[in-house]
Amino acid sequence: MTSPRTTHTDESSDLLFLDVDGVLHPVETDYSFSSRFFSHLPLLEELLREFRSVDVVISSDWRLAESVEQLQRYFSEDIRHRIIGATPQLDPDAAVQHRRQLEIQAWLEGNGRRDAEWVALDDWPESFEAGFTRLVFTEPKRAFDQDSFQELRAHFLRFAAGR
Repeated sequence: MTSPRTTHTDESSDLLFLDVDGVLHPVETDYSFSSRFFSHLPLLEELLREFRSVDVVISSDWRLAESVEQLQRYFSEDIRHRIIGATPQLDPDAAVQHRRQLEIQAWLEGNGRRDAEWVALDDWPESFEAGFTRLVFTEPKRAFDQDSFQELRAHFLRFAAGR
């Protein structure tokens, strides 16, 4: 496993573990990119502006090709500093069930955040335990839409109520 990459952490912040493909833009059935590249990012940023206590950790495979600093550039200037890290990569040759969930848990443990409030936004449910309650699932062809917006907002409201 590679070590977790972090640029900054606020131990009081809540966390969103964010996938990219199928979340921030739709993917076609052959998983090629459409002309709507990052088209759903403004909707997510709207929600992040409402809930300023939520920081973002990239859990997407994009973290394997780009640094956290490079990934921050896709976001609006007022949101960039809230992209605080990326999950570590488990051994890519190992057959691992629930890979993303385990990578998230490794990031939480490696950053002393095991007790943090968090939720994952992802289009790959097989990478999480069945019925996992900390997952907001997006349909890959629809990406982050109003339904997933409302579901994610409900998690953020729960975080805020627990403060």
